[in-house]
Amino acid sequence: MAPVTPQKLAQTRVLDVDALARNEVDLRAYPHRHLALLARPGMTNSGVTQLMEGVEYLSQFGWELVNVTDMSRNHFLYAFLRRR
Repeated sequence: MAPVTPQKLAQTRVLDVDALARNEVDLRAYPHRHLALLARPGMTNSGVTQLMEGVEYLSQFGWELVNVTDMSRNHFLYAFLRRR
């Protein structure tokens, strides 16, 4: 997959946890204080583990978890984070 550009991330404010796991994003250029982390549940997982791994990883860089929600309609999980 292609790296997530700072411009695209700044526009959407949503980061796919898979892109984070593949190290395809550099949040140093991210201009906003809040960010949504997205996990897509698969056939063999609920997405919770991947989402929480992403939250744990970002906490090392000054991001703190604000809330977690699921979007029942599309079964996506979102973690909302705030930069300290």
